Amino acid sequence: MKLVLMTLLLSVILFFTGCAMFQPRTQESDLAKLPKTPTQQLFQTIAKTNWMFTLSIFGVGAGFFAFLNGSSKGLQLMAACLVVISLIIGLTRYSALIAGVSMVGTVGLLGYSMWVRKKAMTEVVEGVQLIKEEPTIKYGPALDTFQSKATKKIVKTIKDTLNL
Repeated sequence: MKLVLMTLLLSVILFFTGCAMFQPRTQESDLAKLPKTPTQQLFQTIAKTNWMFTLSIFGVGAGFFAFLNGSSKGLQLMAACLVVISLIIGLTRYSALIAGVSMVGTVGLLGYSMWVRKKAMTEVVEGVQLIKEEPTIKYGPALDTFQSKATKKIVKTIKDTLNL
């Protein structure tokens, strides 16, 4: 009996709380409500103003009145607020492009970092191998001429980490 009540209670909770599998289907999806043109996207963003956008609009007005009253800071306030407004609109309008470029840049920097580390490890291994094969070579000057600046920096970081 207890199991039947728990099952019934759980199914009622699932039906009324938002599980999409048990809810009745509607004809219009949420994707149909999204704005289709860039102009509609821009107006929807402006209609859903955030606090930064609202403060920037007030800042432009306050800066204009301060400028009219003879304050030299009025133009600076207006310029700063207009820059913030343009950044908000630009980020809203081109957010997908900015995200794509950021992702490609991050992957590129990751690849470059891996390439530099691999190159540094190769230079260190080749330098140690050179010293092992030639016992007459003094290792300090030989490694200094053989390693690049990036390799020296990575080796120094690893030595500092290992307290060597």
